[in-house]
Amino acid sequence: MQQPNPWLDVSGPDGPISSVQLDRDRITAGRLPEANDIALGPDPQHLVTRQTHCYVERDGGGWWVVDNGSVNGTFLRRGKDGGMEQVQGRMALSDGDAVCVLAALGENGDVQYWMLTFRDPAKTRPVSVITRVPCLEYDWLQARLYRIEGALRGEITGLRPQEHKLIRYMAQRNQANGGIPVLCSYEELITGVWGDEAMHTQDEVAHLVWGLRRKIEIDPNVPRLLETERGLGYRLRTCPRAG
Repeated sequence: MQQPNPWLDVSGPDGPISSVQLDRDRITAGRLPEANDIALGPDPQHLVTRQTHCYVERDGGGWWVVDNGSVNGTFLRRGKDGGMEQVQGRMALSDGDAVCVLAALGENGDVQYWMLTFRDPAKTRPVSVITRVPCLEYDWLQARLYRIEGALRGEITGLRPQEHKLIRYMAQRNQANGGIPVLCSYEELITGVWGDEAMHTQDEVAHLVWGLRRKIEIDPNVPRLLETERGLGYRLRTCPRAG
């Protein structure tokens, strides 16, 4: 008999909210209900600062929780009685683990969380080492971009200044997140590329990405290095940190 898909039991400070089936490769959680599969709200203290705070993804035969470079962190409680540890980049999930996101801070020091409890009847386990190819490597000092695929390392040339700015910003976000790709929103990419200049739009970001894909992707119609998260933004696939 085929095992059912894993799911997340979602609860907040006031108790259970819903169950979300993990029937796709990635499920997002964040502050905007229209942009995420799981809305972390209401949030009167504005503790969830990013449009997408974290996500759960399938990779290597199992499931992982990924912190999306959040300000207040994502935490993982191992099993019902385990202690919590902060997610650094991403961590593998096992049946009964709970993804915890700060929901409220009390005046007496009380802390409340949203909890996304991972349920996996099949008790699958991801492989310990995940190899992602191809990927990008950015030389910060020389401002050079390389595409890595297996033993092949080729430089990508002809980048325009705005394309360099986009790559540098997204690579920096990944580096600060332990080498794990961060989903960057349209708003932060506009700031990352144009700074305080006014009147720039999502369409300009999309056009910039379109031109960049023609230089970095083997097939621009099937992006593997600069991925779109529809309605949210983009994710740059940089090479994982060694060690």
